[in-house]
Formats: sequence, structure tokens, C-alpha cells
Amino acid sequence: MRVNRQAWQPVTWLLAWVVMSGSLLLATAAQAANIEVHKVISSENDERLYRYLVLPNKLRVLLVSDADTDKAAASLDVGVGSNDDPVEREGLAHFLEHMLFLGTKKYPEADEYQQFIASHGGTHNAYTSGEHTNYFFDVEHVHLDSALDRFAQFFIAPLFTPEYVERERQAVHSEFRAKIKDDYRRQLDVYRQLARPEHPLAKFSVGNLETLADREGRPVREDLLQFYRDYYVAGNMTLVVLGRESLDDLQAMVVDRFVQVESRKARPRVAGEELFERDQLPQLVKVKPLQDARRLALSFPVPSSSALYRKKPLQYIGSIIGHEGEGSLLSVLKSNGWAEGLGAGGDASGRNQGTFDITIQLTEEGFRQQEKVVALTFKMIGLLQQDGIDRWRYQEQAKLAEMALRFAEEREPIHTVSRLASQMHDYRPEDVIRGPYAFDSFDSNLIKRYLSYLSPTNLLWVLVAPEVETDQVSPLYQTPYRLEKMGTTAITVPRAQTARLQLPGKNGFIPGRLAVKEIVDQKGGDNPVLIKSTEHLDAWFKQDHKFRQPKADIRIRVYSALGGSGVRAAAMSQLYAALVNDALNEYAYPASLAGLSFSVRANSRGFDIVLSGYNDRQGLLLSRILDVIRQGRFDASRVENLKQELLRKWRNQTRLTPYEQLFRKLPVLLYAPLWDQLDMADALEAVTATELHQFSGKLWVNSKIQMLVYGNFFRQEALKFTSIVENHLYREPEGVAPTIAAARVADLPDGLQHYHLLTDHQDVAAVLYLQAREDKPRDRAAMMLIRQMLRSGFFHQLRTQQQLGYVVFLSDFELKDVAGNVFVAQSPSASLSEVMRAIERFVAESAGAVEDFELYRRAVLAELTDAPKNLQQQAEQYWSEIVAGHPNFERRTDLIAAVQSLTAEEVAEYSRAILGSPQGVWLTAAAERKVEGFSPQLMGLDKFDFSQIKNGGKVFTYR
Repeated sequence: MRVNRQAWQPVTWLLAWVVMSGSLLLATAAQAANIEVHKVISSENDERLYRYLVLPNKLRVLLVSDADTDKAAASLDVGVGSNDDPVEREGLAHFLEHMLFLGTKKYPEADEYQQFIASHGGTHNAYTSGEHTNYFFDVEHVHLDSALDRFAQFFIAPLFTPEYVERERQAVHSEFRAKIKDDYRRQLDVYRQLARPEHPLAKFSVGNLETLADREGRPVREDLLQFYRDYYVAGNMTLVVLGRESLDDLQAMVVDRFVQVESRKARPRVAGEELFERDQLPQLVKVKPLQDARRLALSFPVPSSSALYRKKPLQYIGSIIGHEGEGSLLSVLKSNGWAEGLGAGGDASGRNQGTFDITIQLTEEGFRQQEKVVALTFKMIGLLQQDGIDRWRYQEQAKLAEMALRFAEEREPIHTVSRLASQMHDYRPEDVIRGPYAFDSFDSNLIKRYLSYLSPTNLLWVLVAPEVETDQVSPLYQTPYRLEKMGTTAITVPRAQTARLQLPGKNGFIPGRLAVKEIVDQKGGDNPVLIKSTEHLDAWFKQDHKFRQPKADIRIRVYSALGGSGVRAAAMSQLYAALVNDALNEYAYPASLAGLSFSVRANSRGFDIVLSGYNDRQGLLLSRILDVIRQGRFDASRVENLKQELLRKWRNQTRLTPYEQLFRKLPVLLYAPLWDQLDMADALEAVTATELHQFSGKLWVNSKIQMLVYGNFFRQEALKFTSIVENHLYREPEGVAPTIAAARVADLPDGLQHYHLLTDHQDVAAVLYLQAREDKPRDRAAMMLIRQMLRSGFFHQLRTQQQLGYVVFLSDFELKDVAGNVFVAQSPSASLSEVMRAIERFVAESAGAVEDFELYRRAVLAELTDAPKNLQQQAEQYWSEIVAGHPNFERRTDLIAAVQSLTAEEVAEYSRAILGSPQGVWLTAAAERKVEGFSPQLMGLDKFDFSQIKNGGKVFTYR
């Protein structure tokens, strides 16, 4: 039977069917082809059409017809991953994922697929997790058929070309080495030592040169082929294809190709293993991180809950333990000065035993009081066991989930297909969309059973802190750790420290009105209109008539003369924003659960305030936010705790990978006012609560406010908001009015400046930033076209052919209206000179080269004309124009016109100017031992010094 439209009815989960003409014929045709067709339940507001098929070879397919999409997309998910690696071939699933991109029998060129996607306005990627290997792409919608033909060959006839087996083995090793100082991976290396050898957690999932080496009589290529034969079979695969075509046309496009995937018998996947030895718990493991961070994790082994997705016992438990409202575990820990963050949830959705984890970000005092932190956590678990298993709580979660599905906002096609392809392994066909939202039946006994596993005798207590004493080192990432067998002695906490602890009450932010308002104001056409303009405030408004949801976005930017006056003020602004968010957290956390979120962030010249979600309670939340901001008075202990948290975060940037550190430095060099986070950390050290309060009282003097209200509001409601905002965030100056710093972008001289950063990382990294000649639309258009034409080739040359490293990419770096392109490479094996020369050669050889111009022009235009997918994306598009100084909303239109008018000859000329005689900056990073023999003069560079960025020093004039 053809399913053309499914309507999901709230609460009752009844399926409403609209049977269109031709459905009987389709059923007959499907039966004749031995194709199974299943129903799919979707939201009543979802205008996409769905069809779930099972092909004769048992490959499961979800077709999505979206008549309005600008991009088509597809994802194939193989239900195997690193958990299924042979013990003697760790990382093989991940290695295989890399290899599938490098040529097939029908399309043998190693970069053919990548070039096709890039030249038709698309992107592609893949990931390997424990139980999934997910491949996905998007492309201009008119090219779906051709892209799908290339994509299908990955799973029909890949080549595994011997030459690229060796090269990509090096790339996998580079990926491993690039993350060698990543604390998350370092801690996983410790967990591998704790798990039973039979459990997948004991495996090294990434792979390196050693695990993927050729061995006597067993070349790694043969193991790749065997793994592919064992697991890459149709019955292990799910496919999602989204396009403008009708379901019938999509089906024809898919079936002819994917029935060719072999349906041979698959090797059994790893399943049902216990995580720890029976007498192993309770156990304490202490781990020493590289970053200055303190974390406590309580992990409880629990049975997999995959089959229980319609009841969600672990989600119910996690929502209460992880609650952040008044009286919550986190709230009490914060009031005691022991913690700054908390998360709780189940990691038990797979085939093997998993864990329920409670993770707490400790303060230094919390580290010293860790036993009391654990005792307080078990106190909350006890409260939940005794009084928290209630039908009304479950029904409240079900109502919130029902609303979330009913008003789910459309995502980018590439994200949609990737997510759905993965979900198809976890949910029944009819539930592939609603599965994550399903709260179908309250089962108190089931919740109690899972709560029984949250016991002190079933506990792995993980303490991560720089202060811990260790006596062992993990083998791969060299992580220091220590194991201790624990007793079960009860820990008590004084009643004064637990008295506030309570279960969450009913959520008062659940919207009572979900009606979409009648459209009464369409002034300005497709763009917002200026509804209020004073000396201190400009406010734009647009009632949404496109997405028609009971939601809205309110965006506010406050330009503060004091906030942008120097590095100390910038640091204090960041602390002030953190304190505002912290002060609002208890009050606003229930709002976030009910689909209403907010953020207050400091920028280099002031503050941004954003509210998004259901509009019913937005006015109430906005008023509360503004009251806290204007009051500006915070408890001294919270000021000190959040100050220390900021200092740790800023100083921990030195532990990032080299290219990530350089990306933190680049805008500091090119944009003013902006300060380096390490300098802000130094400036913040001595700030006191009293000084911060005095500072906050001057923030709004002679401020300038920009504001946008977009969504399910009337004009008068928006005007009311503007008055409230102006009253709270503007203060008349006394005497001479302070001035707001102008935003400026460095106007680089001809040639290349060079700034070098010494790092504590074995990889070297180079970032070449090339700046557009002017800030006109034609300059931005030419830079986009050059980037689109070179992106795939840059990756192929430096990553695939030259094997410099895992991190290789070409990206945009636009500041205000000044376009820029950045060429990035990070290498664990090449010298810094070699990396720079490789980039330099590619840039020089590409100067003036323009091939397939019309093809790439169409790809750029497809990107520029790609319509926002939801209300929040549309709000962001409007807002970016306002804050960039283009309130006529013609910036994108002008850019599109410039792309359309440029000729191939003009772009070639611009390319010769930008790439052949560049004006730009080299940023490089390496450990001191890695730069021996490096001569900046040899590279034709006149500077080898990063110190001018320090303390906000600038060496350029500004546009």
C-alpha cells in the first residue's frame, strides 16, 4: 500500500492515513518486485512524504520526498563498527571507512566522488562509532541521481587499491597522533584497561600503524577485504534518500542500484558482553588529565535498554538526577561550592552491556570534598527511589516529547538523512521518526529495576584531576592512572548541606497556548521592518508567515563603550555574562526542558542576548533575564568559582591541537577590538566581586542597542519588548559620553607576514590566510568561487597524495565584509618547512587556474540560494545582516548578483592576484624541537615572531 501522508495524533499515537490514487497499483508493483512496504508515523505538521522499503536483498530503505528542498541528500549506515573489529586488527572498521572513498570499479579515480560532490554544491563525510559506520552526502537537488550512482558503488564494487591502502593507513595513523593529547581519548585508553577483554570497550577503535600493519602471511588489505565480505552485506545496511522527486521516482532511483548490494550471510556481530568482571566493582580509578580540569564520574553497569525505547526508563531517571532547577542535585552542589556542572544519562543503547553515568564538573573545593559529593548524589538517588517514580512525571515528559515531535523544526538534509539512517537500526519501521520521542507507557517496576543498578556496590568511581596520585600508564595515550579497590562504608553529609535537596516540581513553562497567530502584518515583504529607531535603539520586527509554528526568536545586541575598552574590561564582560547565565539557570532550566532556551554572551564590544523557542512564555523569561542583568549583584563565592572556571577554560587552550590553537589566534591578529584569551586570563586574576559590581553599573552608560523580534508575535508585542529592553539596558551618561569602539579589520600589506607559536604537541601545523583585495561584493564572490574550485583538490593533493596528515582543509574566514580563505594542514610526520612548502606549491600552481567555471558557479549559487530550513536559521540570516551593518537585507542579494555577473576571465585574473601575489598571514605552530633548522628567510618571510599578538599588540592598519 502506498503511504503518501501520515499524520500522528498526539497522546493516542493513532495513525491517520490518506490513501492517494495509485496506491493499489504501487502495492501490486512492490509485491511483484518482492519489496516490502511499511508504514511510517510522522508529525501532523511534517509536510515531507515518507516510504519505508525492504528490498529483496534485505537492505532497508527510507525514502523522503521534500518538494521544497534545495539540497538532496543520502546516507547509508552499516550496522557494524569498531566494536566488531577483530581483536588482532583494532581500528579495521575505521580504516575501511576511509578506504571506501578512494575509487570503485565503475568510478576508479580516487577523488572522482569527492570532485563530483564539490563541483555540484555538496559536501560529504563519514564516521565510525562502536556499532555504526555512517556515510552521507548532500548535493544540488538536480544532481541526486548521478551522486547516488557514485555513492552506491561504495557498497557494490570498491577497489581497495593497494597503493591507497598504504597511504590511507598513514592517514589513520595521523588521525590517531593528532588526538594523542586529547583528554577524552586519553581517558578512554584507561577505560580500555578496566573492561573485560571480551567487551568492545576494551578495543582500540581508531587504529594506527601498528594495529594495521602488514604481517607475515596476512597483509592488511586482505583483512580489509575479509571484513568487507563479513559485514558489508545488505542485511546490515540502512539507507535514507531525500530529494525533490516523488516517492515513486526516488524508489526507482534507489532500487535499481541498491538491489546490487550482496545479500550473503553476515558474520555475527559482537553482542551481549558484560562490561566488568563480577568481583571487580566497586572500584575507584584516578586519572591525571593534561588540562586543568576536575571531573567526577559515577558509572553503573546496566543492561542494554535498546528494546525499551517506547518506555525510556533510563531517560526518565536521567531527567530527574540531571535536573538543574531549584533544589536539584546540581543546585545544592553549587550552593556548597563543590560543582559547576552535572550530567546524567544512560549509555546503554547498544548490543552490549553499557552504563548509566552521572558526571560532575568539580571545583577545587569539590575535589577536596569528593566523598561528600558522592554521598549527596546517592542521597538524590534515594529520594528518586522513594518518592520520584510518579505517573505524572512520566506524563509530563511524554507531553514535552509530544510537543517536540509535533513542532520539530526541519534540519539540513544531510543531518536528517544521517540521523535517520542510524535510527533505522534502533527502531521499528513505523517508529523510525517518532522513536526518540516515544513515551508510550509508564512502567514503574521497570524504572525501579534500572534504579536498583545505581548502587554503591555496582559502582565505578572515576576521579579525573591534576592532583591525583598515579602508579600506572595506559599503553597507547600514555595516560597516568591508579586503580583502588573500594569498600562500602557509608559516607554521611551534614543535614545543613542536604536540606535543600528535593525532587523537581511541575514544570510551569510548558506552553499553555500553542496556536499560530493570524498573519496581520506583512510590511517589508520577505524582510523585517524597522519598527522603532531612537538615538540608542534600533528594533526590527517580522511576523513569521513561512514556518507557521508557535515559536519566535528575540535577538538583542548591546554595544557597550566600557565593554570594548580594553583587555581587562573584555575579561570582566565574559565573567559578567557567565554570572548572569548562572544566576538564571535554576529559574530557566525548566523553560529549556519545555522548548524555550536563552543565552547571554559577551562579545568584544558588548553583549548578545538570544531567546528561542515557544513564544508563549518568552516575555516572562525576557523580563527575568533583564532584571538579573541590570541588577548586576552576585554572591562573592559564585564570582570566585566562575572566575576560576573561566581562567581554567582560557588557559586550557594551550592543550588544544596545534591548528585549533592557531585558529584562536587568527581573529585576534586581524580584528579589533579583540583580545587573546591568555591575556584576558592574566587580566582577570585580580578582579574582585566588588570591582565587578562597580563595573556592571557602568556597562549600560550611553549604550547602543540593536534588536530583532521574529516569529509568532504581533507588532505591538514586539514594540512592548523593545521598551522593556531599552529601559533596562540603557543609562544616560553623566558628563562626557563614552564612545563605543568601532569594529575594524586589518588591511594587510602586500606579501606575507609570519607569526609562530611554540606548542607542546608533536604535530606541526600551518595556516595560510589570504585576504581579499577589497570588501566589495565582487571580491567576496571571487573568493567564494576560488575556494569552491580549489577545496577538493587541496585535500586530495596534500592529504591523499602527499599524506601530510589527517587535518587538511580549505575554508573561508570572513570578518565583517572582508573575505578571506585559509589553507590548513597539520602533520605528525612532515617538518614545518615541508608543510608550508606543500601549501605554497599548491597555491602557486593554482593561481589563475579556472576549470569547469560554470559548474562551480552553479554550486556557489546553490549554496547562496539555499533557503533556511527553520525559523531559527531564518532569524540567524536576518540577524547577521543587521549586525553586519546591512539593515536593507540586500547583502546576500548583492553577493548572488556578483557571482552571476563574474566571468571566468575575471575570476582567473583575481585568482592570479590573490594566489600569485598574495597579501596575507602565515600562522605556524610546532614544538621547539620541531623547528630546528627552520629558516624564515629561506621561506621568503620577514617575520618569525608571534609576540606582537601578545597583549593586544597590532602591527597593521585597519579598513
